Amino acid sequence: MQKKKIIDKNIIQKISIFFVLLLAITLVLSINFFPDKILLREGQICTKDILSPGDFEFTDIEATQNLREKAAKSIKEVYDLNLANIENVEKDIDVFFLKIEEYQKKITESSKETPSLTLEFETKEKSEEIELIEIANEINENLGLYISEQVIIGCLLLDNLSLEKIRVDTKNALRKIMEQGIRKDDLETAKKQLIREISEISLDHNDALIASEIATSLLLPSLFLNEEDTEKRRQEAIASVDDLIRTIQKGQIIIRKGEVVTSEDIAILNSLGLKNPKINFSNIIGIVIITAVCLLVIFLYLSFFFPGIYENVNKLILLGIISILVVLLAKIASQVSGYLMPIASASMLIAISLSPNVAMMLTVILSLLIGFFPGGGLNYILVSVISGIVAIYSIRKATQRSSLTRAGLIIAGVNMMIISALGLINNEGYYLILQNNLWGVLNGFLAVIMTIGILPFLESYFDITTSFKLMELSNPNQPLLKKMILEAPGTYHHSIVVGNLSETAAEEIGGNGLLARVGAIYHDIGKIKRPYFFTENQEAYKNIHDDMEPSLSALVIASHVKEGIELAKKSKLPKDIVDIIAQHHGTNLITYFFHRALQENGSANEAVAEENYRYSGPKPQTKEAAIILLADSLEAATRSLTNPTPTRIKTLVKEIIQKNLESGQLEECDLTLKDLDKIGDSFSRILTGMFHSRVEYPDEDLIKKIKEEGKKNGSSNKKSTENIKDRSKKNKKAD
Repeated sequence: MQKKKIIDKNIIQKISIFFVLLLAITLVLSINFFPDKILLREGQICTKDILSPGDFEFTDIEATQNLREKAAKSIKEVYDLNLANIENVEKDIDVFFLKIEEYQKKITESSKETPSLTLEFETKEKSEEIELIEIANEINENLGLYISEQVIIGCLLLDNLSLEKIRVDTKNALRKIMEQGIRKDDLETAKKQLIREISEISLDHNDALIASEIATSLLLPSLFLNEEDTEKRRQEAIASVDDLIRTIQKGQIIIRKGEVVTSEDIAILNSLGLKNPKINFSNIIGIVIITAVCLLVIFLYLSFFFPGIYENVNKLILLGIISILVVLLAKIASQVSGYLMPIASASMLIAISLSPNVAMMLTVILSLLIGFFPGGGLNYILVSVISGIVAIYSIRKATQRSSLTRAGLIIAGVNMMIISALGLINNEGYYLILQNNLWGVLNGFLAVIMTIGILPFLESYFDITTSFKLMELSNPNQPLLKKMILEAPGTYHHSIVVGNLSETAAEEIGGNGLLARVGAIYHDIGKIKRPYFFTENQEAYKNIHDDMEPSLSALVIASHVKEGIELAKKSKLPKDIVDIIAQHHGTNLITYFFHRALQENGSANEAVAEENYRYSGPKPQTKEAAIILLADSLEAATRSLTNPTPTRIKTLVKEIIQKNLESGQLEECDLTLKDLDKIGDSFSRILTGMFHSRVEYPDEDLIKKIKEEGKKNGSSNKKSTENIKDRSKKNKKAD
């Protein structure tokens, strides 16, 4: 039940990490789709360059409207020829001349009926003139015309033949001009044209003047605007004009700093949605999906190939923080140049703190995600992937923080090569290539600075054991090691040997050799508190355990594990080292004191509780801890061999591995039988080299003495040699 609760809690934590990462990365990537509201008015001076946040196609409403208005204006007004007006004018002419004829008759009759008056000639003439004027006014009034009195009087004085000719010619001229079409606005022009037309007719000058006056007075417009048809044609013209589509590229300046904002600028801002921006939900949904898929790939990759990291919530959080931090910094850097995005820094941090393989996978995924940034594209993705991989490769064997500087130089150099190649392919100018190269070089150095700055925080807060930290801990000047050297020199020597054995064996099976060596150096650190209770530190002193109860001795021996854990925690050693200290004996039996207790109790063996003579564990959980357990047991056992030949050493190695395998000490780590064979071969090879038989060298005093005796007694070289061998054998026994 308790185990199920732990599993459920672990799953909930992983799901929480997944969604927190999804939310955080999506927010950073989606910032581009939340455009800032631009508060500009027409006539205002722009205080900064307004750039297009992306590639846009929009309808230029104002320009389109102008084109449509122009198209509408290009359509001439439609006028219909009004034949009724022509006919009415002709009727008016006929009526006019009929009236003239009518009044001519009246004048004639009046002159016949009226007796001759004895008036003076001038008086008579004035009377006739007044009468004619009155007739002219009467004609105009009756017909509703505005023909001058002189013209009417002139007509009254003409003969019938002349009047008929004027009538006919006037009608013909009017019809001709009016049939051509006369608009109201063109009436004056038409009158001039009409006068020219009459002047070309075969009329004498006076008759032509009379005809012109009558015609211009009666002339009416013959064309009238057809508003319905005109509007229809204009709408057709407007409809024929397509929307004017403009393209604005990402980063293009819409309004420059210092320019006066025009109505056209406002129209563009409105078209782009920058005046009243709207969230682009479709883009955000797309980013959520892509980010979720990328995170799912990461989680699946870790669960299949790195279960140790996948099951460790602390390490998942570490990966998440690095990812979010790098994406955020990349977002900021992209505002300057995409070549500044710090993917290489993430690659180094993950490679150093977790695994180069995990770093490789994260490098590719993070590089793909940065493609969503403004200006992000294949160039930046390519440079990020390559610089990240180069960064991982350049620190694969780094054990000192100063090695990171070399990595920065390599990253900078590779960035320059890739950026230059891309610049040449894209036909960029040399100045731009040089500028981009400077960003690439700066990227390399910034990656190193970031890694050096962030790494100690990760080591401390997440208790990550890096190779740099391990190398620092292996320095003999470390306080704990200095104390061990001074107070427990035998234990220190033993730990160094175990460290050498463990490192080589771990590397043979693909484990962390450096962790194994440093863990081995500290595995017996608890012996510092009571160094002389352990045989390697007793030297010529009496064995303290001879005067102690076996149970008490076992308790003291076992306590070095607990005391080692306390010392390690107090000294803030990494958790991996603390775990090795806790697990380096597993739950093994303290055999010597258990057997001694059995001997001392005689037949009352049931009174000896085996659990009182066992280490408290836990059993080794990692390859490195298991290797140290085996190396620790083996080093002590090998020292007890009287004649450590290669065969005996190999047999002893197999026995100790088999014993721990059968007792279940190796069942909780992921060592395979093949791994154990490799570990055994490694142990045998190293121990054989350490404990090989020495070549016997005679001492110098003996050689000198034999030479002197040989000169005195004349002894042969053979006898001298035999004496040397005899003395050498004695020295060997003495050793």
